[in-house]
Amino acid sequence: SWSWRQILRLRPLVKEHLIYKCGNGEHFSLWFDPWLHGDSVHALYGHRVMFEAGLSKHARVKEVIRNGEWCWPQASCDVVELQQRVRSIPISTAPDSIHWDKVGEVFSTANAFHGIRQRFLSVDWHDIVWHSRRIPKHAFSLWLALRGAHRTKDKLLAIGVVHSADCAFLCGETETLQHLFFQCPFSSMV
Repeated sequence: SWSWRQILRLRPLVKEHLIYKCGNGEHFSLWFDPWLHGDSVHALYGHRVMFEAGLSKHARVKEVIRNGEWCWPQASCDVVELQQRVRSIPISTAPDSIHWDKVGEVFSTANAFHGIRQRFLSVDWHDIVWHSRRIPKHAFSLWLALRGAHRTKDKLLAIGVVHSADCAFLCGETETLQHLFFQCPFSSMV
């Protein structure tokens, strides 16, 4: 669906803020989770290292931990290099964990929003729309109007959604944002 596609488009942006902290290795994918200093083994070495190590593509990190130490199969120079790289990652009995921005920081929707949102310069009309005594429905409608984002019939006609741009209040004019809010006789009576 469209919604899921939009969410999936955010993956690279969200990935910048996630920190994978490897614990006992039970939950992280050995190849595809970015537990190796922010990268996945697959991203660094490709499919070849999976084949050379002789481990399943569904392997977990725990499969290369033996007696509290990293123990990679000594199959190729890439795997040997990988063994050297992981030595700086401590092994613990704690479960694997994913953190937002900093290890130990609690995830919240507000932190995520502020971390991934696009920041724009403040606009002159900000205080008119988003003041403390606003009515949310009215503020949202005004925000759409100021951005020219209401789906008026003139816009819907341009993209082929409707066959006529006549005002819904039967005044004989074309329904535009300007007309609907300021020129329509029906709107002026409300």
